[in-house]
Amino acid sequence: MDRQEWAWRRATERAAMDGGPVSLETVCAAATAATGVDGYGVTLVSAPGMRMLACASDPVGVMLEEVQLTCGQGPCTEAYAELAAVRVPDLDTAADRWPGFVPPVVRRGVRAVFAFPLQVAGVRIGAVDLYRCKAGDLTADQAADAQAFATVAAGLAFRSHPAPAVLEAVVADEPPHGFPAVVHQATGMLAAQLDVSADEALVRLRAYAFLHEQPLTGLARRVLERRLILDDDHETDSGR
Repeated sequence: MDRQEWAWRRATERAAMDGGPVSLETVCAAATAATGVDGYGVTLVSAPGMRMLACASDPVGVMLEEVQLTCGQGPCTEAYAELAAVRVPDLDTAADRWPGFVPPVVRRGVRAVFAFPLQVAGVRIGAVDLYRCKAGDLTADQAADAQAFATVAAGLAFRSHPAPAVLEAVVADEPPHGFPAVVHQATGMLAAQLDVSADEALVRLRAYAFLHEQPLTGLARRVLERRLILDDDHETDSGR
């Protein structure tokens, strides 16, 4: 039995335990158990200029993906751009490599991250992050198993995509491209409020999220709900 077939069987066993069909979540949960990590997060590209958090094991997994969305750097972003696995067994060694990503992630207790690109027939789908709360690398077998699970996950993500043909238009050498729809919507509203360009509005939104260590998508929702107003003189935040 090759590793990909083995990974699929592990995913089906996990799905049977959970009482549902094989899904991206069950594949990633099976990968987490098989590789001895503590959790996962998955970012998918849905169209040119659009990406989304597809699933995560827990709030820490969500935070991993959100921090990379906000600062535009990190293992998931690099794995996608380079179409290669990125293994960081000790995040303390990567502080200069990803200065916007490492400090907030380490403060939340993550010490090691292993990212694998998701692709099908040369079409990039996204990337999966596996994380550990203790420093330490994957063994050669664990890394091979993780890659097999990533291949299975990519196939599932591609087959469930509402319009997979649009992914062919994604620029191949860029990081996971764009932002969720809610961020684009909030950027447009903020640009109108501040009478600035969309690019400047997006920079302000991301800067606020980074400085306040808040999820960018949650911040965008608060802008749309008019619970957060930013202008040149002051900011008004009616709560999270």
